[in-house]
Amino acid sequence: MTDHLVNLLARRFSWPPGSGVLLAGSTAEGVAMRGSNVNVLVIDAPADWTPPADGPRQPVLRPMSLARNYLYEDDPVITLDVLRPERMADLAGLAEGMSRIRDPLTPDLELPVLDILEIRLLARLRSGRIVHGDRVVAGWRERMRLRWLPAFHCATTYLTAEHFHRKAMTAHADGLPLDASVLLRLAVEHLLISALAADGRVLHEVKNLGRNVAAARSAGARSPRLLREAEDLLGRTAKAEPETFALIEECSADLLHRLPSTAHGRPAAAYLDGRVHAAQGE
Repeated sequence: MTDHLVNLLARRFSWPPGSGVLLAGSTAEGVAMRGSNVNVLVIDAPADWTPPADGPRQPVLRPMSLARNYLYEDDPVITLDVLRPERMADLAGLAEGMSRIRDPLTPDLELPVLDILEIRLLARLRSGRIVHGDRVVAGWRERMRLRWLPAFHCATTYLTAEHFHRKAMTAHADGLPLDASVLLRLAVEHLLISALAADGRVLHEVKNLGRNVAAARSAGARSPRLLREAEDLLGRTAKAEPETFALIEECSADLLHRLPSTAHGRPAAAYLDGRVHAAQGE
């Protein structure tokens, strides 16, 4: 399917010299559903370059903070993000700080804060399939320090999950069951995203969470308890109870124990261990 789409894009578009182009999103990651859009990133295109406007309908230009976005309502639907060079440079300066995850003594507040769109772009740039301009894409991948993205995302989403778990316990103690259940679900979702990042799968949202969990479980290696019991855990969060809090803590501890056995989880585990020692004043 991916080869077919690469050929389709080659027939549909003429890429400008000096640019880099990637097939990205759920299609490149192998978790697309029937009807999923085909996501394409265009990097380092000349400022005056715009994609062709031919076809059954005119492309829809939608303003975005990181890119000029064109929508082609073909079959399949193609979304084309032409990345803004000035924002790419700004993001590179921010993303470079992800490499500090390898130092367990780095305070949490000194790690970069990346929003959803920025994580999405970095993940697509990292995992997308190059269809044009190999050197351009490779240069940006190195400049963004993308080899540290999974470990960074693994550690930071684990910390976020712990935060939501503590907030859920407080809401439960204060007699706020709806708040507690929502916060508990957020805790489980972030733990799952953390586990997937250790496996090299970087998610910026939960839309594809189930498909990525299923793909990780079928990859061959024994999955953490968290992934094996994902459906049950998410179902239990509908009603926050002491048994549910305890089960999530057990799964969280199991995940932390397993992180060092993965390439991306190893630096994340070392960083998280460093945060524990820092909190204890060691």
